[in-house]
Amino acid sequence: MALLILLLAAVAGFLVYRKRKIRQFATQEEQRQKAILSLQSIQAQLNPHFIFNALTSIQALVNTGDIDGTNQYLSEFSILMRNTLTEHERIQNRLGAELKSMETYLRLEQLRFHFRYSFTVAPSLKVDEIEIPRLLLQPVIENAVKHGVSGLRENGMISVSVFSVSADLKIEIQDNGPGMVSPGQHNGYGLKLTNDRISLLNQVQGEYPIELACAEGKATTFIFTFKNWLS
Repeated sequence: MALLILLLAAVAGFLVYRKRKIRQFATQEEQRQKAILSLQSIQAQLNPHFIFNALTSIQALVNTGDIDGTNQYLSEFSILMRNTLTEHERIQNRLGAELKSMETYLRLEQLRFHFRYSFTVAPSLKVDEIEIPRLLLQPVIENAVKHGVSGLRENGMISVSVFSVSADLKIEIQDNGPGMVSPGQHNGYGLKLTNDRISLLNQVQGEYPIELACAEGKATTFIFTFKNWLS
């Protein structure tokens, strides 16, 4: 009889534990879904911000009477718009595709500001097999142009480096402009959204956090660290 009571108590305890775990999982999944919806909302806000900046650049070329530059800009801009609209519902995108979009954007802005830029990718990285959040790099690239090299003209330089440290993916965006405050304190709309996105992404994918740091010296360097993304 005592053994039966112990068995029933053990079964009851297991059922209570299982019910608590199911409820906990449901709560976590609900929070995850809310975070995904918030991410999609922030991404939707980023697209108009990017489009506005591009249209401003086109307007500047038109105002200077640079017809050839305007036509070239519009051609490149249409490519970016097509890629943006085609992939608008995806939170992640291939690293190679994101880098290509960033290079197209820099090529566009180069028509207006005449700076130089470079991309360096470690040969060991298979950029078409690695995915990162869409448009996460975009606001930092924009800031490197607007607040970094735009006033330097031909002396301006932006460099993008992609490499790995152990299982971490690193992306560094550096400009030789006058410098700026850290990304967490900067009032720029795009960078604020970037930090908000990183916070939400870290809630959704806790084992694979993303960090963004800013180092300033003779150049301003934003450093994205995608921890454990190559494991």
